[in-house]
Amino acid sequence: DNISSTIRFKKLKNRKEFPCCDFKGKCTNIAYAEVYPCAMKNNKKKGWSYLCRKHYFEEQKRLNWKLVSTTFSEILYVFY
Repeated sequence: DNISSTIRFKKLKNRKEFPCCDFKGKCTNIAYAEVYPCAMKNNKKKGWSYLCRKHYFEEQKRLNWKLVSTTFSEILYVFY
């Protein structure tokens, strides 16, 4: 079963795959955080996306640190 996805992945040297930042569809850095704009108050944008460290902090500053998110270090800490 081949599932189509809009998420781009980048393979590292150790052959692990990590999602790429999808900020405006141009950035190709490895994702730093998974953000949920749909969970913000008065926001009609649905879904979630991945942002690299640079774009994550830019968006947090723009939205007064109210962007709902989780970083991958937090996710890895829970599962391992």
